[in-house]
Amino acid sequence: EKMLFEKKIENDILPALKNDCIKTYIQPKVDMRTGRIVGGEALVRWQREDGSMVYPDEFIPVIEKNGYVLDVDDYMWDKVCYYIKQLEKEGKTPVPISINVSRMHVYQEDFIDRIKKITSKYDINPKLIPLEITESAFTSEESSLYRKIKSLQDCGYRFSMDDFGSGSSLGMLKDEHVDEVKIDKTFVDDIATDKGRILLKNVIQMIRALGIDMIAEGVETKEQADFLVNNGCIYAQGFYYYRPMP
Repeated sequence: EKMLFEKKIENDILPALKNDCIKTYIQPKVDMRTGRIVGGEALVRWQREDGSMVYPDEFIPVIEKNGYVLDVDDYMWDKVCYYIKQLEKEGKTPVPISINVSRMHVYQEDFIDRIKKITSKYDINPKLIPLEITESAFTSEESSLYRKIKSLQDCGYRFSMDDFGSGSSLGMLKDEHVDEVKIDKTFVDDIATDKGRILLKNVIQMIRALGIDMIAEGVETKEQADFLVNNGCIYAQGFYYYRPMP
């Protein structure tokens, strides 16, 4: 059953891109002190033509294995840049909308050119599309990834380490390869315990002392938001504020 399901994903993903069945959702990022939206994260959704949804945790692992995630990333990057440009044309001031970069891109020599090409196509400021890379990608291909990050940072792009704390990435913080870290939801969930509160408090203090921007993921309650703000983390995304929206 699993093999048949994965084969169907493989067969259907490119037609889904062609037929606009892959949708761009955005989950806002907020300043917890004021509730003001300060940015967003672009998230992929797949809606079949019959209206049913294929969820990211079902299809992302499959397309990461067969390489189609590169096509989906390109598609998403283009949609986000187009959206930002439309806001500018309407006279609105867009907030940064971060785009996810699959670890597969680490192995692509043309990764830098692909990002630059899409940004140039819509003539938007690179700071408006922060690039989110999961912590695990930072630990798997360090030297190759760091070269690419440094090159793009020199051109004005910003990098965010997604899921910080889900692996072992402390060494990456001292080398100044990231502009922002996203504190993993597991830390936020753990404030119900004494040890969890101590750990999160000290993680926040460490990131602040290093002078790196931070945002907490998966904030779902007022208690979590209050704890984060009181300890120095002021930006968050999560269901307490907004769910992902078209």
